[in-house]
Amino acid sequence: MNETTILIAFVAVTSVAVVLQTLILAGMYFSTRKLTQRMQALSTRVEEDVLPLAATVRGLVDESAPKIQAVITNLSETSDLVRAQAGQIDQAVAEIVEIARTQAGNAGELAERTMQRMDQAAGALQHTVTTPMRYVSAVLEGVMAGFGEFVGGRKARRSKSVPSDEMFI
Repeated sequence: MNETTILIAFVAVTSVAVVLQTLILAGMYFSTRKLTQRMQALSTRVEEDVLPLAATVRGLVDESAPKIQAVITNLSETSDLVRAQAGQIDQAVAEIVEIARTQAGNAGELAERTMQRMDQAAGALQHTVTTPMRYVSAVLEGVMAGFGEFVGGRKARRSKSVPSDEMFI
């Protein structure tokens, strides 16, 4: 093979390679052009729809932030107040329970003293009533014995020989 043939073969391969590169570049150009058109459409849509929405959201957030902060502060203060009130209620309940226990003990002592005094009063009343009754009974017994002696004489003595109290065991 001679040099011209080799040179022609190299020129032919190079020509085919250049044509192939041109076709690849043309394909890349058309793909990039399509992609650019899609990106422009997407950019337009973002500018029309998303940016106004983002601005509205930003305005709402800016407007609501102080209100949300106030709500959080109020909740914190309310929580502290509830804790303090719960502590005071707990303390008050403990005091009430202690007072109730003390009063229950006092009521028990009062009931016990009242029962003791009632027993003392009942004993005093019994002593007050029975002592004069014994005296009256003894006097009547004496009068009856005297009257029996006076009227009955010996019969009364014989019947007295066995006292009636000794009959009971």
